[in-house]
Amino acid sequence: MHFKTNIIYCLLFISTLISCQNKMEKYKWLPTESSPLLYPMNIYKGHLFLEDGSSVYIPCSGSSHTGWGYSGSMHTQGSDLKAVPVKLEVTWASFLENKFYTGSWDLPVDKIKELFKEGTVNWRTNEKEGYSSVVVGLAPGGVVVVWMYGNDQQVEIGRYQAKETSVAMKDYVPGNPTITQEEYFDMSKSVPEAYENMKKNGIQFGIWDTYRKKYNWRTSIEIPNHTFKNVTLEMYNGEEETLFNETIDKNPFKERAIPRLLSYLFEDKNGKQTVFEVRYFDEEEIFSLFKKVDENKPIEIVLRMNDDLTNRRLILKQGNNEFPIQKIDHDNMWELKKYKSK
Repeated sequence: MHFKTNIIYCLLFISTLISCQNKMEKYKWLPTESSPLLYPMNIYKGHLFLEDGSSVYIPCSGSSHTGWGYSGSMHTQGSDLKAVPVKLEVTWASFLENKFYTGSWDLPVDKIKELFKEGTVNWRTNEKEGYSSVVVGLAPGGVVVVWMYGNDQQVEIGRYQAKETSVAMKDYVPGNPTITQEEYFDMSKSVPEAYENMKKNGIQFGIWDTYRKKYNWRTSIEIPNHTFKNVTLEMYNGEEETLFNETIDKNPFKERAIPRLLSYLFEDKNGKQTVFEVRYFDEEEIFSLFKKVDENKPIEIVLRMNDDLTNRRLILKQGNNEFPIQKIDHDNMWELKKYKSK
């Protein structure tokens, strides 16, 4: 009798487990890597472990230097619909440091689920869509940042700290087991701009945490007879937003990192749409301007022009204090042609 009861309990447990797995929310997304533009790296082993017990590997080009927060390699793998990631494990080579780093961390599952459930809105079509990728950023000093990306929206999930480790070159480069780590990690010919930058400036340890500092700011336009339709904001910390419709109508001040790119779309009374884009800010100038203002009070970046779109100025403003942002291309502006569907 006791034996039969145990079997019934086991069957009930398995049934419950299968039922829970069936109810588990799954989404269409892929993993990808990211790395600073001037600090190439390569993932030796990297996986995201999912809520349903499966895992996906993090793809990586031979020498990844995508730009901090920008997605890299994408490989289709596993089912189209995947459970949410709950854990990250990664070991990678930081070429300019001549080091390997490794780490394993639990991810903030509730935050990830909330974002997947919320989804994003495609500003081009106004249709709700999902977050399409989980981006794993790896930087010198063992800095790890994870973001979720979808439809020109990117949100930081967490920042983690890896530890130095060793990997035998015969395991890392099985096709050339006698090569030394110094030889393989030499970037002077493969990524000469990174090598030259390191010789000149060294490695900017800590800069990726500096990028994460947030200020209460927004951006707006002051152009007579023009309506603000859309703006894409890319921040130095890898986060990204696109404001349109209700979000641009409200356009509240919000805690954001310092911007590296702003792309404005505005429309005149005849429906003509124009794009003005700052790609990119001069890092030294924009950071020094943010240091000039009171970080505890709201800050505004204002795009000003005449009605005929002449006399273009971009101003960092706080109260009555105004600071012109000068190191930008004031001519990076074009008319957005509307395509009519046949």
